[in-house]
Amino acid sequence: MRPHRLVLEGFGPFRDRQTVDFDAVARDGIFLITGPTGAGKTTILDGLCFALFNTVPGPRGSAADLRSHLTAPGDPTRVELEFSVGDRRFRIERSPQYQRPRKRGTGMTTQNHTVALLELVDGQWAGIARTAQETQAFLDVVIGLTAAQFTKLVVLPQGDFSAFLHADPAERESILEKLFATQHFRAVERVLGERATHARRATEEGEHQRRFALEAAAQAAWERLPDAPARPSIADTIAHLGLAAVSAQERAAVADTTQALWEERADEAATAARDWEARSEDRAVLTALLADQDAWERDAPVRAQLDAQVRRARAAHGLRHLLRARTHAQEAAAQREEDRAAAYAAVQSALPPGAALAVEELEDAHLAAVVAHLERSVERLSRLADLEQEVRTAQDAAAAARQALEDARTAQQRREDDATALKERIRRQREEMEELHDAAAQRESLRERRRLLTERETARTQHEAADARVLSDAQTAQTTAQSLTTLRTALRADAAARLAADLQQDQPCPVCGSSEHPRPARPTPDGPSPEEVEEAEAADLRAREALAGARAGLDSAAAVLRAAQEAAGDDDGADLPGLLQAAEDAVRRRRALRETLTRDERRLEELESGLAQARTGESRLLESRTQADTAATAARSTLAEARQSQADDAPAALAGVGLAPPSDVRAARAAAATATALRAAHTAWTRARDAALAAQQDLRAREDELTAALAESAFADVPALQDAARLPLDRLEEQQEAHRAQATRLALRRDAEQVRRARADTATHDELRDATARAKERAADLHAQADGARQRALLARDRSATAGTALDRARREQGADEERQDELARDIDVAELVLGTSNEAASRMSLSSFALAALFEEVAAHATDRLVDMTAGRYRLLHDLERRRGERRAGLGLRILDTFTDEARDPRTLSGGESFMAALALALGLADTVRGETGGIDLDALFLDEGFGTLDADTLGDVLAVLDRLRTGGRTVGIISHVSELQQAIPTRIAVEPGPRGATIRSARTADDDTQ
Repeated sequence: MRPHRLVLEGFGPFRDRQTVDFDAVARDGIFLITGPTGAGKTTILDGLCFALFNTVPGPRGSAADLRSHLTAPGDPTRVELEFSVGDRRFRIERSPQYQRPRKRGTGMTTQNHTVALLELVDGQWAGIARTAQETQAFLDVVIGLTAAQFTKLVVLPQGDFSAFLHADPAERESILEKLFATQHFRAVERVLGERATHARRATEEGEHQRRFALEAAAQAAWERLPDAPARPSIADTIAHLGLAAVSAQERAAVADTTQALWEERADEAATAARDWEARSEDRAVLTALLADQDAWERDAPVRAQLDAQVRRARAAHGLRHLLRARTHAQEAAAQREEDRAAAYAAVQSALPPGAALAVEELEDAHLAAVVAHLERSVERLSRLADLEQEVRTAQDAAAAARQALEDARTAQQRREDDATALKERIRRQREEMEELHDAAAQRESLRERRRLLTERETARTQHEAADARVLSDAQTAQTTAQSLTTLRTALRADAAARLAADLQQDQPCPVCGSSEHPRPARPTPDGPSPEEVEEAEAADLRAREALAGARAGLDSAAAVLRAAQEAAGDDDGADLPGLLQAAEDAVRRRRALRETLTRDERRLEELESGLAQARTGESRLLESRTQADTAATAARSTLAEARQSQADDAPAALAGVGLAPPSDVRAARAAAATATALRAAHTAWTRARDAALAAQQDLRAREDELTAALAESAFADVPALQDAARLPLDRLEEQQEAHRAQATRLALRRDAEQVRRARADTATHDELRDATARAKERAADLHAQADGARQRALLARDRSATAGTALDRARREQGADEERQDELARDIDVAELVLGTSNEAASRMSLSSFALAALFEEVAAHATDRLVDMTAGRYRLLHDLERRRGERRAGLGLRILDTFTDEARDPRTLSGGESFMAALALALGLADTVRGETGGIDLDALFLDEGFGTLDADTLGDVLAVLDRLRTGGRTVGIISHVSELQQAIPTRIAVEPGPRGATIRSARTADDDTQ
């Protein structure tokens, strides 16, 4: 991943839009990000991480805290980054969540987190994703690193610089797997592990099947076989199956012979039982025949009586239709007479009291005229009722229209009064708002004045603190310099004594060359050692660096103070609180007036609109009142005419049937119903009277026909004929036919073969019964024995067949099973070797762990090359294969070899400067190894945040020489530091300068060639 351009706006200390052109400063391969402490150097790396991962490294907070405190409420906060991965170029734009003013109304609202990811395709930016989830999923695949891994390999922030150096093997494993794309080794392990699991399961299943086959063999053998092994082989299984098959075959042959003997004896007994049973059946047939003959002779009188009844029933059968005709005629005449009487009573009941006419005097024409007249009266009286209702409705509508008109005029007058008062109030509010027109501008001016005063006071405080720090650091630097001078003087004074300590008699002096040493120098008591001088030099260097930093901070604070004083001037701010409070009150009053005025204007519009509608409604109500009055007058006129018409129609036909002329609709409907019912009852009585006369005539004709037929028959009178006709001729004839069939069956049974054999058999009934029972019992016992022998033989043959089939199958599949077992064993062995669980694996490491360990060994080798150059050959990084307590993986450990003592130790025992160099060497070694591998992640850029202040001048030079050699590899290294030696050694830099209105960023090639 290589960054090209970073844009920060409203982010951290950067209020205004600032652009970092990495391509411009990366031409030399190494550049410096410099500026005073707190200016915002680290924020550049924060913006880089935020754009890619929506988070910042270290304890600097979440993305929600990154909005600049210098921005105005309506200013945006955004980060834009252009970067490339391989030959693909991308641009990501991201904005954190923050509070902003509402676009409508007052107050604040939440501006949600937004992100947009684009790719440069054919010279045009094409969108890829616009949601945080889609964007992060895409970047995780393209970049190949998480935010935590990115800050250990690409961006090494303050406090986390040595994180990868001091990481445990498990954390290093997850990082290295992504860097070197070793997932395929895990895939191989997974596939082989699954095959091994399947092989173990198949092996266990084969053993289970063989144990099941041995159990089946033991059951089929009928006798105990030799004990099988706990884990039987294929050969063991075949041997046991062979023994079981032989035993089962012998047992089946014995069972077949036994079955044949028992079945033969059972057949003989069954034959004897059937003979005795046949003789008993013959005797039972003879006994039944004799009983049936006796019963036939006893039923002879019954048969004679049946024959006589059949003859009488057949004689009456021809005259039954005359009896039925007379009976029907009698029933019809009686029914018609009842209907006539009921109809007459109904007419009398329907005739009103006081009627002038009797039932016999009523006529259909007279009744029809009465019904028609009453129906017309119902229609006329209904019309009169409707007209009366119309008159009442029209009068009510006219009264309502007059009242509505009066109410509308009253409401309109109220609206006009309200509108007049509201217009006056709006006028006063507008005049007051005009007076407060400049309140907001005055408040902003006063706020700006307050901000300038606050910045001036803050700058003065910071300047005083920086001045105190310079004074303190100057005293410390003076003290360390005096101490170093004293130690160096004492060390030089004691140099002769150290040379004298190495002089030997008759050996030349390394200074003067003389072989005589008459007065060698004596060492000074408690003289300093070279190590003490080196420590004093390091302390002096740190003190001078701190003093230089403090002075730079003082200069920056003085510049900020001068700018703040120039902006604030001589303003003491004494009157500021009162003026600002008055301005705030005026702004709040104007805001309240604006809201009230808006409501009143809206209310005035509603009132004026209501007035216009009310005027239109008044016209409509006036027209409605006129129409209602006209309709009421017309309805009263029509009602008078209808009443006159009804009074003129006075019918005279009602008195004959006892009805009076109706006075209203209800009476008319009741009279019409009475007349209609009377007419219907009279019509029904007339019809019933005619039907009764016709029925009497038909009855006399039927009686004459029956009397003539009796005179020619064998029956004396009608009752005798009726008795004979009631006999069931069909059933009697069926009984006659049944008697004839029974006689025929008795004749056939007397000539049957069973009857002849029974007559010839001399045995008694008891003898036949007892002999048959004994024969059946013996046959049943022998058949039970034969069935048991048959079941035993069937089971023996089944077991023999099962044992033989299992043996044949085992012999056929022996070769394939043995080959399959060998293949499964090979799968298990290969998987254990690859997974590192085999006893033959010397390192006990899986394939993926071994591959990562080999790659990490190369990383350690590349890092050692860098570290040797940085430490003048003193330190080396050793790849540690040992797995210590609590570690899940071996092969990813690191040790530090100190060539001064030839001892390897934990990297955590290094000093601050040593740890910085080791971590830097490891980061560079990772990049070197990744570049040499295919399919891994490209680490084209490296950013270092501080750490160089822990190095002395010589070591710093060695580290810079190592970094300088990176230029030839096409990589870019960005260093964040304020160390003066770095500023002199690295001409290309990005300068971050603080200011009262936010920090600014400038790119520079040399000190005198600055470009924005």
